[in-house]
Amino acid sequence: MVANQKSDFEVQVTHIVGDSFVSTSRNEGEKPIPLVLGDKFKRTSPFAILVAKGSYAEMTLQTEAILRIGQQSVIEFRNPNYLRIFNGSALLLLSKQQSLNLETNGTKIQLTGRGTLMFESPKGKNLKIIMLEGKALLSSAKAKQSLQAGELVLVQAGNPDSGQTINVDLPLLLATSRLINNFSAPLPSQSKLISAAKVQAVRLKKRYEALIGNTNDQNQLRLWALRKEERQLKE
Repeated sequence: MVANQKSDFEVQVTHIVGDSFVSTSRNEGEKPIPLVLGDKFKRTSPFAILVAKGSYAEMTLQTEAILRIGQQSVIEFRNPNYLRIFNGSALLLLSKQQSLNLETNGTKIQLTGRGTLMFESPKGKNLKIIMLEGKALLSSAKAKQSLQAGELVLVQAGNPDSGQTINVDLPLLLATSRLINNFSAPLPSQSKLISAAKVQAVRLKKRYEALIGNTNDQNQLRLWALRKEERQLKE
């Protein structure tokens, strides 16, 4: 299915905090339609989901994937397997092997895999992808790159190659991310997330230097280095 081909796309809204909307037009004169908990609607793509400040939305897609969208985010659905991120962050749970395209203004990645991941593009340009559990293969115009649980890759706008893979602290990220904890029901992959965090925690104890991840109020991941001697002082 090509990106510009129109298709009917079914979505069910499973959680709402604050104000979120669906827009089927880029015409500023047309008002977006508020999302309501329990709604099951069908739209002809492309259409966009808009999530306001201090708001969050969760929906089940017709591909059986679960999508959680963070505050101040705009994500366009080109078709069931093609997402364009204009701004913000989201969590995606792929319960079965699936391929989809993630695009920003300057990046285009095909992701094939199964598991739970986050993606973020604060200004709709660079694209950050974090694998929380499971694994995926990222393919760009000139490169392919595997992504395992606890790994982050930053794809820079205008660069056809995938970025460098680095580790994030999964236990800390799972404990602080609002895309995981700001919802009434846990993700179906919760047990897998906990297992992945435990495995990584054991592995990182043996490393000289680890990268610690945290999120700010906009769900934007921040990283800093923590050296071995600093960890010993904290312990």
